[in-house]
Amino acid sequence: MKWAFWFVPACVAGIAAVVLVIWLAGGFQGTALDANVTVALVLGILFMSLLGVSLMGLIFYSNRSGQDDEVYRSAGSEQPDHHNGDTSDAPMNIPPPRDKG
Repeated sequence: MKWAFWFVPACVAGIAAVVLVIWLAGGFQGTALDANVTVALVLGILFMSLLGVSLMGLIFYSNRSGQDDEVYRSAGSEQPDHHNGDTSDAPMNIPPPRDKG
């Protein structure tokens, strides 16, 4: 769990560094946007990236903590047993494709 607290700020810092380098290199000057719109654009990109990284971190944490297994067991759903060598992620009850002839 410690890695999640450092992963999110590291990703945001990396994205901020890339945007700062582009800004200093003059990459935003050809857009004909004033400073307020450019700052809003940069902040929007940073916020959305932070949101995406945070949600992915929560998905990974949920998967590793075993809480997904509790939900499957309580709902009575069948889940592939990854501990016994079954690594297929394909759904179990899919009918075969029909011939289009």
